Formats: sequence, C-alpha cells, structure tokens
Amino acid sequence: MGSIDTMKLMGDAFVSLAERFPLEKISVSDIVAASGKNRKTFYYHFNDKSHLIRWIFRNDLASLLQERFEGASLVYEESDEYAMPDLPYYTLKKTGIRSLDGSGFFCALADTFQNRRAYYAKALRSNDPDGLRAYLLELYTPALEKDIRFILSNRTLSESSIRFLAEFYAGAIVTYMANRLCDPAEHDILSDIDPFGNIVHDSIEHMIKEQQFRRVL
Repeated sequence: MGSIDTMKLMGDAFVSLAERFPLEKISVSDIVAASGKNRKTFYYHFNDKSHLIRWIFRNDLASLLQERFEGASLVYEESDEYAMPDLPYYTLKKTGIRSLDGSGFFCALADTFQNRRAYYAKALRSNDPDGLRAYLLELYTPALEKDIRFILSNRTLSESSIRFLAEFYAGAIVTYMANRLCDPAEHDILSDIDPFGNIVHDSIEHMIKEQQFRRVL
C-alpha cells in the first residue's frame, strides 16, 4: 500500500470514529487500531491529530478542485515545513483586468464540507487554536490578500486595509459555512447563495472602487 493510500486509510478511519465519538475523545491509538496500522506509521505521515484533520480537509478539497478546474487555475502552497504543496487549496479565475470569479471555488469548498457533513460539522464547531476553523482562517486570509492585490492592480491601499478586508471576508466565509453546516435544518450549505455566488470578490472590487473614488474627491 502506497503512502497516499495509507494516509487515506487513516483519514477515513478517523472520520468514521468522529461520526460516533467527540473528536477530542479520539486518540491516536484509536485511529491506528481502526485503520489496522501502528503508531509508527501514523507518526511517519502526521505530526499529530490536528495535522491529520488538516490533511483530510486538504485532500478532500483537492480532489474536487482537480476534478472541476483546469490546472492553470489551481493555487498551491509554497513548499515549507508545514505546507502541503502537492494539494491545491484555492483557485484563481480571472474574468477581467482587475476582476476575479471565486464562485466555483466557494461551491467546491461547500461541497467538500457537505460530502462528509457529520464529520465536518464536528470539526468546525471547535474554536481550538489548532482546530480546522483556525486553520481555514490561516489558509484563506493570505489567499484573499493576494486576490485584493490583484484587484488593486496599480492602485494603492494601505497594508492595514488590505489585511482588514482579507480577515473580514475569510472570517465571513468560514463562519457562514460552519453555521449552515452545523444547523440540522439546513440541507444545502449554499441553497440561498446561488444569485450571489461571487459575492466575496464582487464586494471587494466594489469596496476598492468606492475607496479609490473617495480618494479622488
């Protein structure tokens, strides 16, 4: 069995356990027992349980992104000690000189959560600093900063304003999807968003235009 297959086996074992038990109650020993592997194999692939949770998300999302988008649109992390540079985590779809369409990405993100709804509902309830919710903010705030710089093009905006917009919209996305996912009455995370699929990037573009207009005046 190859490394990826082994990682998927342990990931699926963890997801199965998480559907029956609280995440904080599941130990590495439980995961290796359920997967038929051993602790040495687990720690060969993952630093800890938090690392496994992040990898499960990244692998689930990457599968949908690679299926739905052309390679040139996929965004990968730069390689470093904590990155997963082989798994795309975002997309860059240009629709104009200063315009981006993120609707397809947000649909893929929602479908990633929807496909393992019971598991991700539990994972996203946690406000643990090493949890999935915190990881999503850590991952997508810088991604949105890059998008804002693209939308700005040769226009200027203070670094603090760029950071504010990125943090605001990343937080809005994560909170909205987590709340919808954790609400048992909501069957489809994006059921109400279709007419506003590109609301994040359209809103950023609009706010930048307004800010630039006020500066001119």
